[in-house]
Amino acid sequence: MKCNIVKDLLPLYCDKLTSQDSNEEIEKHLSECADCKAFYESMNKKEDNINVPEKDVKPLKKIKKRTKLKVIAAVLGTVAVLFGVFMFVFWGVVPISSDKLHYTVTAREVKSYDVKSDELDENGEYIMEYRTEFSDDFYPIPDGVKVKTEHWIDFEFEGDCSCTNERTDSEDEYFVNDEGVNDMILHEDLWIYPVVKLPFDDRGEHPNQYTWGTNDVKEGSTLTIHYRDKTETIDLWQLYQDTVKNQK
Repeated sequence: MKCNIVKDLLPLYCDKLTSQDSNEEIEKHLSECADCKAFYESMNKKEDNINVPEKDVKPLKKIKKRTKLKVIAAVLGTVAVLFGVFMFVFWGVVPISSDKLHYTVTAREVKSYDVKSDELDENGEYIMEYRTEFSDDFYPIPDGVKVKTEHWIDFEFEGDCSCTNERTDSEDEYFVNDEGVNDMILHEDLWIYPVVKLPFDDRGEHPNQYTWGTNDVKEGSTLTIHYRDKTETIDLWQLYQDTVKNQK
């Protein structure tokens, strides 16, 4: 094999792109030709000495790091915006305005009592069962139980929107009544939000309506409704009495 041909094939040989037969011929020629062997060794030496200066690599690393941080920041920002939009549109962040929310009230007296059931709790004591006039087993009333009169009040809210979501909170007032029994006065806070109904969210036939009620209205009980433009605190005991009178 001629020297010129070998020198032309050496770059391919160094990259291991030549066939086995060519390799054998090239290696045979290199063992016999000092000039071609020196040329081959100089090629390998040049490849080994190709190094990128450190001063040229550092700026590239810094640029790559900055780009990576920008991508991460953009992704996190997008997620935060989408989450905020979801919460505002589908879950509710700002309560509904007072002129967009309407409610009706019903009130009634209901008889109830507590009686021991046949089930035991973890302490081995009989679980008390609560029954009202609406319970199927209210009558006959067991001997010796005390029948109470409860004051029930119900609010039916309706918003001028396609769907509503709501949140409640309470800071009830506890005390011992005249009979020496622990009792409480209800203090409830209510927020109702206008939201968009998700296709897979089954909120019933009237998703813009919400019912709130309590069976324990007594003097001092309150309901505070938080609107977008104002806060309304309702004296439930006074409202109960007025509603009962108007229903008669």
